[in-house]
Amino acid sequence: MSNNKCNKETVIFKIRNVSNLMKRRAEEIINQNHEYNLTSRHIVVAKYLHENQHKDIFQKDIEEQFCIRRSTVTSILNLMEKNGMIRRERVECDARLKKIVLTDKAKAIHNKIVSQMLDMEDMILKGIDDNELKQFHKTLEKIKNNIS
Repeated sequence: MSNNKCNKETVIFKIRNVSNLMKRRAEEIINQNHEYNLTSRHIVVAKYLHENQHKDIFQKDIEEQFCIRRSTVTSILNLMEKNGMIRRERVECDARLKKIVLTDKAKAIHNKIVSQMLDMEDMILKGIDDNELKQFHKTLEKIKNNIS
C-alpha cells in the first residue's frame, strides 16, 4: 500500500464510523424506551417481522435477511420471546418448523420506536436530494455484492 493511500480515509473506515454514529444514536432512542429491555437488533428484527406479517417468517429468513449467524439469531429470538415480544408457532406443513410472530406488545412498542427512528432518518438525510440518495443506494448495493 502506498503512503498516499495510508493517509487517506478508506471507505471501510468511513462506513464503520458512520455505522457507529448511527448505532449510538439508535441506542439513545432505544434507551429512552428502557422499560422494554430492547437492543437495536431487537428493533431491526421486530421491524422486519412487522413488515412481513402477511407471510410466514422463520429463523432462517432472519439469518439470511440480516446476514447474521444462526447462533446470534437464536440468542436474539430467545430474548425477544422471554420479553414477550415474539412467539413461535407451529406450521401445518412441517411440524419441525416454527414461524415467528410478533405479539401485540411488540407491535405497540414497534410503532412508538419506528416513529422515533423515522425522525432519525429525516435527520440523517437532511440536505441529501433524491438523486444523491439513489446513487448512494446503488453504491451500497455494489459494495454489498462485492463483499458477498
